[in-house]
Order: sequence, then structure tokens, then C-alpha cells
Amino acid sequence: MPTEVLIVDDDPLVGGLSYEILTEAGYRAKLVRDSNLVVGLLREETPKLVLLDILMPGLDGLTLLHMIKSDELLKATRVAVVSGKTFSAEIDRAMQYGAEAFIKKPYDATTLMKKVGDLIGPPANPPGAAPTEAPAPSQGAAAVKVRIWGNSAADDSPVLSVEVMDRLFIFDAGKGIVPCGTAMLQEARFKEAWWLITHFHPDHVGGMGLNPLLRQEGFSLRIGGPREPGSTLANELREAVKRSYSADPRPVKAALKLHELREDSYEIIPHVRLTPFYANHPGTTLGYMLDAAGRRIVFCPDAELYGSEATAHQDYDEKIGRLIRGADLLIHDARWSDADHESRKDQGHSSVSGTAGFAADNEVKRLVLWHADASYGEEQLAAHEAAAAALFDERGADIPVHAARDGFTLEF
Repeated sequence: MPTEVLIVDDDPLVGGLSYEILTEAGYRAKLVRDSNLVVGLLREETPKLVLLDILMPGLDGLTLLHMIKSDELLKATRVAVVSGKTFSAEIDRAMQYGAEAFIKKPYDATTLMKKVGDLIGPPANPPGAAPTEAPAPSQGAAAVKVRIWGNSAADDSPVLSVEVMDRLFIFDAGKGIVPCGTAMLQEARFKEAWWLITHFHPDHVGGMGLNPLLRQEGFSLRIGGPREPGSTLANELREAVKRSYSADPRPVKAALKLHELREDSYEIIPHVRLTPFYANHPGTTLGYMLDAAGRRIVFCPDAELYGSEATAHQDYDEKIGRLIRGADLLIHDARWSDADHESRKDQGHSSVSGTAGFAADNEVKRLVLWHADASYGEEQLAAHEAAAAALFDERGADIPVHAARDGFTLEF
């Protein structure tokens, strides 16, 4: 059934509290942490009420309120501002822009419930009532399918595909790109895709020129990646295709569009935002955060976290943590066991416990341990999963964890 209350708050603790209060009362609520996605969601759904924080990255709450109330299709949406910024001038501005109510933080459950009830009435499905129907996936909480192609090897790293909102995203270009592209053509669900390269180290682009999607007439590929000093994304792709001709002499027939990306945020498709960020790894290396209609997926295959050993001048963990906090899925470098990492620090890769601790600190919902060293077999991968799970148990964090394996599929 449709959402009754859309909660817009970048703070997962406060937003999560509002969500829990409302859902326990029987309201169908949805929490969105990225304000940039809200207008698109409102065009897809018709919630009875939007709860808006003011101080948020991207679009602040009052700007977003003004946009909603200035839009002919959206202006009838009821909006309550929920904020700790309680200056009288701010309350006046909120009312001037069309807010139906202003709820001051901190609030208690009784206050929130009374305000919501006054604005939209009782929940459609109060506690104890039989549900009228099971909720179906919507643009606001899109179903996600994640697949891994290939294993970590001495000269190769896996490829990741993400299907969300009927869109295809492919990350990196190791040799797993061949079965990935082949499967996508056989399944025939997509005629276009975004292909995002993190960096140009050989193990991440060893299959770049062999992607079957490059040679598929009628297919459109948008290829994004960093600009390396002394080279360009176009040069890297051109050279990769040249090297591939001995194995596959067919010409490139797909429609290509190249995008050199930097640390920024891009709305690449309606309701889809891509946020590249520079990763702590030798060379120009990007991680990617993908926000698609209420889902947040983070891919950071090569990066070294500092953890508790960070100095006052090493704020990488804190900076990236703020960015990805509360992600639905974090896929992160965990190349080394804790013992092996001791002798391999400052090489650009993280340990299992370092990555698991980072996930717990930032309240991610699922974790995939990526890029295990090629020397590790299945027994070691299972041990890595167990070590991460034990850390989560100790921290009281309910985070499912998986080591990356060829063929692994996750749907949520």
C-alpha cells in the first residue's frame, strides 16, 4: 500500500526514531536520508504527509519545502518541519513557505503522534488490525539485485553488477566483465548501462576491452571513471580495446559516452544520484555511492582505513563515514586478515576487522568483504566472515556479512 508518511532526515538516529514511532503506531512510513531524491519520490508516490528536517546536506529542508509548495503537482502535499533549529524566524519562514506544522526537536513520541494525527488522521492500519495487503516494492524503496563476477586473483579483481529501478550499473573491469556482459546480453533485460571504473590498476581493468556489451549493436554504455595524471578515460578505454582484438576482433558497436568523474555528486538518471569519492589507495582511485529511490549502495574495493590508529591529521575514516552512514549495502576492501595486515600497512588495503568496525561505526545494514588476497582459500574466507560476525555480535550490531565470491547474489 502507498506510503502515508515520508520522513526526510539525514540523521539515521533521529530519522530512525521517527520511523519506529510511526510504524509501531501503524502508519506506513518511509525514511529517506538524501533530500535530493525527495521531489522525484513525491512524483512517484502520494504520501499524506512529509516530515522535513531543516539542516541537511544537499537541499536544506526549507528550500525543499518551498520547491514542494511551488510545484503545481505537489503543492497539496502536507508538510511538517521537524527541526532543532527553532529560532522564531525559522518557524515563521517555514509557515510562510507553506508548512502545516513545525515540530521542535527533541520531541517525544506523544507529541509526534498528536501532530501527525492532527494533520492526517489515524493510521490506515492501526496496531492489531489485519494488514490489507503486503507492501509491494516501489520507486521509494527499490528492490536491489547485486551479483559478483569473478574471484580475487593475483592479477585480477571481481566485477560487481547492481540492478535497481530497472537500471543496470556495473563496477570495475576485471576479467569477470566477460561473464557479466555475456549474462546481461542473454537475459536481454537491458539496452543500456552505466559502467563505473574505480581506478586503472591492472587487476581492475584487465578485462576492460573484452566487455561483450562494447560490441553489441543497439546497446548504450555510459562509462565513468577518474582522470589519471598523464592519461584520460578515453585513452585507457582505447588502449584496452586495442589489446582485446587478438581475443575478440569484432569492432565496437555500442553507443558510448564517457564521463571523467571527480569527488562530487551527480544526478545521472532521474531519481538516481551517483557520488564518487576519493579512496585512500595509491593512484587516483574512486569509490562510489549510489542512491536510487531510497536505497544506498557503496562500492569501495580498494581503500585503507586507519581505524583506531588514525592520527589527528588522518580524517579519512571520519569523512567517508559521514558520507556513507546508514548505507543499505557497503562493499569494501578487506584484503587482509588482521594478522597479515600488521606487516602490510600503508599499502592501500584494509583488514577484515578494520572494515567490519567501520561498518558498525557507521550503522550500515549489510556488508560484503571485498578483494581478499589471492592467497586465501575458502577456509580463510569463512574465517573472515566469522571474525566480522563476532565483532558485530560484540558491538551489538545486526549486520549480515559475506565474503565476496564468484556467483554470489544478494537481493533485498
